[in-house]
Amino acid sequence: MVYCETVAAYLRTIIDESDATFISDADISTFLSIAYEEFRQLVSDVDPNQFIVSQNYTLASADTLDLSAVANIIMGASVVAPQQRLMQIVRIVSLDGSGNVTNIMNPVYSYESLITQDGAWNSRYMLQGTTIKFSALQTGVIRIEYVPLSDVDWTQITTGDNEFIDDMVAMHDLIGLLAAKSYFMIDGADNKSILTQIQTRLGHLNDFTERGRIRNANRYVGTESYGFNQ
Repeated sequence: MVYCETVAAYLRTIIDESDATFISDADISTFLSIAYEEFRQLVSDVDPNQFIVSQNYTLASADTLDLSAVANIIMGASVVAPQQRLMQIVRIVSLDGSGNVTNIMNPVYSYESLITQDGAWNSRYMLQGTTIKFSALQTGVIRIEYVPLSDVDWTQITTGDNEFIDDMVAMHDLIGLLAAKSYFMIDGADNKSILTQIQTRLGHLNDFTERGRIRNANRYVGTESYGFNQ
């Protein structure tokens, strides 16, 4: 199921609503859009690298970066294409003039952790609203690697629209299954066979994302080394 229209047709089949008599295309699009964000969240919780994108910013002796008020906005009310709205930060790194990584920053969740001095840690950052706060002044280029919200247009569900979803083609039936839950909530009834299939496919999705696309990469245990850059 490469395209939105295929998943939409599958959804209509499993809820037994073959046309727009009782459920409109607009409703189908809404259900699928909600389901797809849930699908992406499920995948990203296990392997955020499936959907990761990045954005560079140049700082001049700054200890904050407001992602809603800079060039290449990725948060707030003014995000416009081709920028993709941030859902979750995966990592922030510092780059040298050649684009090489010089520092991988450590994320923290409280201001207290941000300002605590610990020479064994790299520079730290936290997200407060739309603003990233750093533990030390940053000068130069940083790269934010993040999981964005979807930019798939789920209104494109007419045959021939060919709106591409993503490369997790083998798992796309789960989007239709998750969308069916929204339909049955409105319909006021559960469908046990669909709920059972959702659980089965969630297990398959978890196996797939844990294993990854590089099939044998998870055979090895890696180590992480943290420097003393401040």
